[in-house]
Amino acid sequence: MSKDGKVSKIFDKFKKIKHIEIIIAIIAVIIMLFIYFGAKFGTGADKSTASEQLSASDYCNQMKSDLEEVLGGIAGVGKLKLVINWESSVESVIAYITNNGTNSSTSTPQIIQSTGGGKPIVLKEIYPKALGVIIVCEGGGNVSTKLDIINAVSVLLNITPDKISVYAMKK
Repeated sequence: MSKDGKVSKIFDKFKKIKHIEIIIAIIAVIIMLFIYFGAKFGTGADKSTASEQLSASDYCNQMKSDLEEVLGGIAGVGKLKLVINWESSVESVIAYITNNGTNSSTSTPQIIQSTGGGKPIVLKEIYPKALGVIIVCEGGGNVSTKLDIINAVSVLLNITPDKISVYAMKK
């Protein structure tokens, strides 16, 4: 059987399918959507990582709300107000290329080239560290509750208990 015969048989099978125009149109729309969204969201690694990264203020606010939620669940705490003193902003650790010469060595940031310019390769991001915490709560006068709060904050923020102050809320 020749190639023309095989092609004509396949073409005849497609002609027998009902509403082939609708099926072809649906397939074409799906392909166009994949192309559009693939080009918009999935082409650049820097675009996807930028959406995954938190800013320093977002990180600090998220940690504060998580800590308030956890402390609010401890028996005897009651209403609370919380202030966290943060060390700095987000620090990015950038990849460098080191060129060793005979008398000196130079390091330059490794850059990813993209259509919008170059961006350095970020190996990791270091989020701010808590320096100290002040908590004012209804149960702050109770020694047992105060110790529970200090232990919880110390574990969650990885800071020493001497950097955590708990006070009773004014009635």
